[in-house]
Amino acid sequence: MCDSDDEEIKLSAETQAILNQFLKEKEQQEKSQVVEENWQLSQFWYSEETQKTFGKIMKQLIRDSKMKEDICVALLSCPSLFETINSIADNVRLFEFDERFQKYGKNFVHYDYNLGNDENYLKEYEKTFDLIILDPPFLSEECLRKSFQIVNRIKKDDCKIILNTGIVQKSLAKELGLEESSYKPQHKNNLGNEFASFANFDLNKFI
Repeated sequence: MCDSDDEEIKLSAETQAILNQFLKEKEQQEKSQVVEENWQLSQFWYSEETQKTFGKIMKQLIRDSKMKEDICVALLSCPSLFETINSIADNVRLFEFDERFQKYGKNFVHYDYNLGNDENYLKEYEKTFDLIILDPPFLSEECLRKSFQIVNRIKKDDCKIILNTGIVQKSLAKELGLEESSYKPQHKNNLGNEFASFANFDLNKFI
């Protein structure tokens, strides 16, 4: 009887281990699945070279004396940077409207820039982030201003901010306290609008 009970317990443990391995592999497979651009949501993924460049920027920022490996990073509407940045920094949140990115679990925050006027929106993240990278989905003044209302809500006082957007937004970016860098982010599918990276610090020295 005892031998039988021991064998049953052993088989249950083995079965549980197999099940756990299966679930882990399934989760990894789901995360690795490529999410295609949805142009109706104005989604345009960055090129592999641009993703690598932002990985380099992230590493350089961490090496900077004022930044730590446990810095909190927010990515607003730039999901194609998530896996690169998340492989370098420990605390990364992807703020994104597209719920397909729920596959990132706790790192995903459903986000709608249209709610920027609501002072209680994303209040739980108030003054949380050390670095914010954003790429508003539309090249309009309204979209950028509302996005920045959220940025100002969730940033720490000494937060570094990087904005990737069309050159047409240059004057507004300057008004918001950001200077144009020499870097021009590229996309997998070439866009008609010329893009640039703007920042509230000297981004050039980190590229």
